[in-house]
Amino acid sequence: MNTETISEDKFINLNGLSFHYIESVGNGRPIILLHGLASNAHFWDLASPYMKDIFHTIALDQRGHGASAKTEDGYDFPNVSRDVASFINRLEIDKPILVGHSWGGNVAVQVAADNPNLLSGLVCIDGGLIEPSSRPGANWKDTEKALAPPDFAALNLTWDQFINRMRASQMGNLWGSHLEVFAKANFEIQPDGTVLPYLRRHRHMKIVRALWDQKVSELFPSISCPVLLMPARKLEDANVDKRVDAKDKAIENAIKLMPRTKVVWMEDSVHDVPVQRPKLVAEVIANCAIDGFF
Repeated sequence: MNTETISEDKFINLNGLSFHYIESVGNGRPIILLHGLASNAHFWDLASPYMKDIFHTIALDQRGHGASAKTEDGYDFPNVSRDVASFINRLEIDKPILVGHSWGGNVAVQVAADNPNLLSGLVCIDGGLIEPSSRPGANWKDTEKALAPPDFAALNLTWDQFINRMRASQMGNLWGSHLEVFAKANFEIQPDGTVLPYLRRHRHMKIVRALWDQKVSELFPSISCPVLLMPARKLEDANVDKRVDAKDKAIENAIKLMPRTKVVWMEDSVHDVPVQRPKLVAEVIANCAIDGFF
């Protein structure tokens, strides 16, 4: 498959706020791509070209992320859901498929629940099931600590130091020029040469708190469109990782509450599977569309 594609950076004003999105040339069905927490629209740069033959892809920078508006409030799920619904309605996109990764999956579920007639399908990639408050023994204090991002102000990293840190991390196995583009859309260089994320730490934590408060499973009975769940797991962790066991239980519950649900496991995959295995991700979604699931 030829994965060369033409994409364009665009901006739109929604309710007084500027939102950035990347639209790829294509005449197929509209599909909107939502990134996860502390990410941006370039997260989809590798997967989007594999979708171009049957989809018209649009990747949105959500509130506080990438080149979209950096507000101090509005990070609760009703507000971010309203952002996405307003985006769809303003562009007059008819019945798109909405794809969300990680936190973006939870946003997508909220959109589908709040707007029953807006979508033709919902796809949650290793997300849409995130409900930290439901874990046995969970409390906000421990969750807040566990999900807090690095304090980049204290780390005082230059751009080169930051890039070297990324290469040395788990993402290093996936490193390429696409990740540097992605990183540049996530971080800004300060006058003193150090980097800070566009999504500042205090705003990041507002989203973490929103995840704690959401109770996403309570939204499942309100979902009327078909739902494709694409959870990721690594083979060596499948029998020992408590998070995988929790994910299994969450999926079982989702199937009970959302009767039009299909599950395709992303086997031997990391959380950022659209970066690790973009062709597979695109093919699974495309096949569901071709087979008439959506």
